Amino acid sequence: MSDSKRISYKNKYLEAEEKLAEREKEVRELKQELSRLREKIRDLEKQVETSDREAEEYLDHLKRLKAEFENYKKRMVKERQQIVTWAIEDLIKEFLPVLDDLERAIDSASISQDFSSLIQGIKMVYDHFKQLLKKKGLEEISAQGEEFDPNLHEAIMRIESDEHPDNVVVEEMRKGYKFKDRVLRPAMVKVNRRKKPASDSSNFQEKKDPER
Repeated sequence: MSDSKRISYKNKYLEAEEKLAEREKEVRELKQELSRLREKIRDLEKQVETSDREAEEYLDHLKRLKAEFENYKKRMVKERQQIVTWAIEDLIKEFLPVLDDLERAIDSASISQDFSSLIQGIKMVYDHFKQLLKKKGLEEISAQGEEFDPNLHEAIMRIESDEHPDNVVVEEMRKGYKFKDRVLRPAMVKVNRRKKPASDSSNFQEKKDPER
């Protein structure tokens, strides 16, 4: 075999070995990359497992909070109903003397047939009842002689009179009441509106005539 052929085979062998070495290097790098990817997948699986566990814990916590809140609402409704019951009970106890007064007034009037004593008894009960409500915070709304206030008064009638100032309550048709500065019902009132002088209309016409 000639020297040139030996050199050619040797070069091809060297090239093959070089390519094989490159391939082996690429395989090693791929194995390393594959190993890193597997490690990353294991880390992700651990993270997912931790996240699932935390999610379950949060869900259990939320369920417990919901159950506690529902129990709290039920307890508050029950306590509020109990407070209302106690308040009504106390109020009824304070009304019992008024009921006793009414019974005594009726019994007295039926025995004596004296209507004046009946009226006196009813007035006594009325005064007692008013004092009881006042003690609880009920106030009468001042109306007659006051300037009309739409927050406190309900005008059901208007009159025209020069005997009273304009927009003043001249008569109270039904009492109004407040409970601790909150209006329970406005006072029904009759409100004055002063008459316009007849000269006003004539003067108005006289002012308009020159413009025609």
